[in-house]
Amino acid sequence: MESSFETRLKEMSELLSSKYKLDLPAIYSFRKDLHKHPETAFKEVKTKEKLIAYLVNQGAKIEDIKHFAITGFTYDIVGTAPPQGSAMAIGIRADIDALPMKELNTFPHASIYPDVGHMCGHDGHAATLIGTAEVLLRIRSQIPSNKTVRLIFQPGEEGANGGGKMVAEGALDGLNDVYALHSGFYPFGKFCVKEEGPMSSRVTGFDIEIIGKGSHGAYPEKGNDPIAALVETFNALHTIISRKIGRDRFAILTIGQMKAGVADNVIPDRATMGGTIRTHLKEVEDEVKLNIECILSTIPKAMGCEGKITFMEGSPAIINSKIQGKALRESVSDLFGEGSLSSEGTDASEDFSFMANKVPGAYIIIGFAEPGKPAYVNHHPLFDYNDKLITPAIMMWLRLVEKRFAISFTESKQNDSK
Repeated sequence: MESSFETRLKEMSELLSSKYKLDLPAIYSFRKDLHKHPETAFKEVKTKEKLIAYLVNQGAKIEDIKHFAITGFTYDIVGTAPPQGSAMAIGIRADIDALPMKELNTFPHASIYPDVGHMCGHDGHAATLIGTAEVLLRIRSQIPSNKTVRLIFQPGEEGANGGGKMVAEGALDGLNDVYALHSGFYPFGKFCVKEEGPMSSRVTGFDIEIIGKGSHGAYPEKGNDPIAALVETFNALHTIISRKIGRDRFAILTIGQMKAGVADNVIPDRATMGGTIRTHLKEVEDEVKLNIECILSTIPKAMGCEGKITFMEGSPAIINSKIQGKALRESVSDLFGEGSLSSEGTDASEDFSFMANKVPGAYIIIGFAEPGKPAYVNHHPLFDYNDKLITPAIMMWLRLVEKRFAISFTESKQNDSK
């Protein structure tokens, strides 16, 4: 039996096709082409060329495209109707980079490159913004001339701080609001967005080095074993959250790699491990760091070794601003009803946070896991974007434009279909 959400999807797809002449199969094909030809951070050269060519084919002026962060760019869609109210400019971001990982899918649009894959859905995000742009370019005459929608195509989201680079180079200058979406392993048709508050964690990486004294494996007492000190340090680090931070403050400490030694019968002179700290609040992160430093200054020393740590600051948390978060929630509710909304966020990090720190913004996660169908979490080698998300996401962005600009053109509220 078809769900009410799937019924709404059909209605919206028909609206996009009939009223706005949007060729959804062409958008799906475009997405699959991006998936087949993935490019990693700041190497998205062909991806950028394809995105720009699509926009120009829909009426965008190539001379008005502005370039940022090597392979990123923006394009402003300015209304042509008489001005209305105060001037306003909002930005909608889509990340465009792939991951440096092998894809295991065997369908025709699987990556042609052995160690690069669109395993996080950025191909779908880019295709969604392209589809949204196509509609907006067609209806500029219904948008006041003092209102602007800025398309933001961002490279290097996967750990390369492309968002921060675009902000630093001025890609958000002149904007009142900024928004972004991401697909996530949530139930199909669930829209996760807080009206106000954290939507992601802040993240800081760290590298730990334990320096000891090497020795022959037959004479461990003649050295100072850094592996033994590393193991004791590892165990102690995992008491910080439970014994020092507690359950009422969000924090996750993860050790993702440990390295030591080159031979079975040799005690090495050093050992290393690396990991991440995830929190919502900087003061909590600072407390975790202080506890790590305390452990590093005591446990290795007690075992005749020296502990060193280097912290690598990553992205801050995305904090939805109230006006923008409310507008995004209302846009979803108008289209799909209150039951489609959730206030869940993600424990992952996202460099859209740099944009939402620059101007008020909001971030939303759209669930892709359909009941009874195989679904893989983002970054899994069998992941593929669910094209069914493209229609509701386009409609959500169009509804948001209406809300923020106080205009109406979609005739797509939930009650209109009854």
